[in-house]
Amino acid sequence: MWMWRTSIVTASDRIFPGLAYYDRKKEFYDIGNQIQANLPLQMALYFNVGIFPFWFVIIIVNLDAKYYCLTDVYKVITIAVFIVISTLESLRLYLGYLGNLAEKIPELASFWLISTLIHFPLEMFLLFDNKTIPHLSETIANGVMSFLLVTEIITATIALKQLANHHAKRFYIAQLYGIDNIEYINVY
Repeated sequence: MWMWRTSIVTASDRIFPGLAYYDRKKEFYDIGNQIQANLPLQMALYFNVGIFPFWFVIIIVNLDAKYYCLTDVYKVITIAVFIVISTLESLRLYLGYLGNLAEKIPELASFWLISTLIHFPLEMFLLFDNKTIPHLSETIANGVMSFLLVTEIITATIALKQLANHHAKRFYIAQLYGIDNIEYINVY
């Protein structure tokens, strides 16, 4: 087997001089050093972190103003939705920042799942349900948060796809070039 490989390398070196001395590990490092963080997602997260405290105050003030006008069922539903959104928002933004900036697929996927499956339906409930008696300031705040949420879901989908492709490419090149040393491969 070794003789076969040596003859192939010798023949290819005559046809393509310098190819046998090509630094394969350098190509692996170059692929590994490309930054895969998604700028539009990071911008949406940045604005969301800045707007979240204002949204929180507006929702609290409006909830206090309209609480006694709501039916008993909507009192419970609105309070529960507000508590879930407020609690998950901090976790969701943390996972988004960590997954995007550190290029970690599990954290970014968790951010995307929480955003898509939990946060989006609850935000749409607060925005479009008229039985919660929304005020103008509350509608504007929920509209801005919904816009940021939709932007984050779309850009996170793109970022997840790009990040998964990047990690797959690094894995295949590491296998192709026989880079087995654990210090060369970042395991996320």
